[in-house]
Parts: sequence; C-alpha cells; structure tokens
Amino acid sequence: GRGGRGTQHFATSRNSSPRMAERGEPEETKTLRLELKMIADIGIVGVPNAGKSSLLAAVSNAKPKIANYPFTTLSPNLGVAQLDVDTILVLADIPGLIEGAHEGVGLGFSFLRHIQRTRVLIHMLDGLAEDPISDFAQINSEMALFDEKIKDKPQIVVFNKMDLPSVRERWPEVESQLSKLGYEAMAISAVSHENVDKLMWRAAQMLEEAP
Repeated sequence: GRGGRGTQHFATSRNSSPRMAERGEPEETKTLRLELKMIADIGIVGVPNAGKSSLLAAVSNAKPKIANYPFTTLSPNLGVAQLDVDTILVLADIPGLIEGAHEGVGLGFSFLRHIQRTRVLIHMLDGLAEDPISDFAQINSEMALFDEKIKDKPQIVVFNKMDLPSVRERWPEVESQLSKLGYEAMAISAVSHENVDKLMWRAAQMLEEAP
C-alpha cells in the first residue's frame, strides 16, 4: 500500500526532530503463479511412445530420454534443426497425450499449453498402434477441446517406424484413410532416418506459409 508521511514532513523550525509519522494504507497482497510456455516453431505431438523424442534426437543435438515404454518424456524438450545455412527450425517434443488430456489427465494441461506457442504441428502416428487413425482423431479432439485455435494449426501427419516390415505393410492402408480425411501424410523412420530430411523440409515450407 501507499506509505504514510514520515517524520521529515512534520519538521518545523521549532521542532526539527519530530517524533511522529503517519501510518501507511493497508497493503494488498496477491499470490501469482507465473508460467513459461516454451517458444518453438514446430510442435511434435502424438500418443505416448509414437517416436516423438526419437525424431527430435534424429534432427537436432537434443538428447531427450528415449525408451520403449509410454511416458518416457515427462516434460517438453526443445531442439534446433539446421537444414542449411539459412533454414533453422526450433522444435518442441510434447510429451504423449492421452484421452482426457484437456482436463489435465496425464499432466495434459502442462503439455497442451506448450502447443499453443507453436505454428506448425508434426502429428506422429505409432506404426505399431492397434488403430493409428483412432489415435490421430483422439489427439486432435483433445487439442481442440483444450483450445479451439490449435485445431486450425497446419499439421503434417507422420506414420513412424517404417523400419519395421509389419509397419511398412500397413502404410498404404493408413495413407489412404488419412487422404480421405483430407490430411497430408508422410511415412518415416526416426530410427533409420528414412524420409526424415524430407519431413523437415516440408515442415520448413509449411512454417513459411503459416500465419
């Protein structure tokens, strides 16, 4: 609050050292919670264990924790991918989203907030998932329920783990289904780096075109 007048305000020629002062106004107190949203050009989203951290590690010097079980990544990771002298992308690996993320399930609030600051999304599908298209729809739904503006962000849909024969066999069917839904899709392997460079250049192009 505003402080009261101190002793100097009451000094006179006769009383140069007054022993009085005014009380200040009652103070106002607030408890503030400050939150930092990571700033990245591109957000890598998808279900747990889809290969998001593997992609980030493949295209940048970032060293996210990578393991063959869900929720290996517990906080977003940033990585910088330099495609050439003039083309640099900042990517954020968003920890796996699950059903109910928009309500905070699986630390969904903490993860989804970072997506708000990105301009382009790489939506990774797990090639080994039972139903990748269902996973894709669920993640999009969770993002839209959290913030409707997220659903308008440009997306590149990526079918990962093409280094596995069983996943490679599924790709034509998955590509056809995504095409019918109106989404651009690519098949990659974050482990073998198949089509990873192509993906990054497409992401750079979409970033340039994005508002």
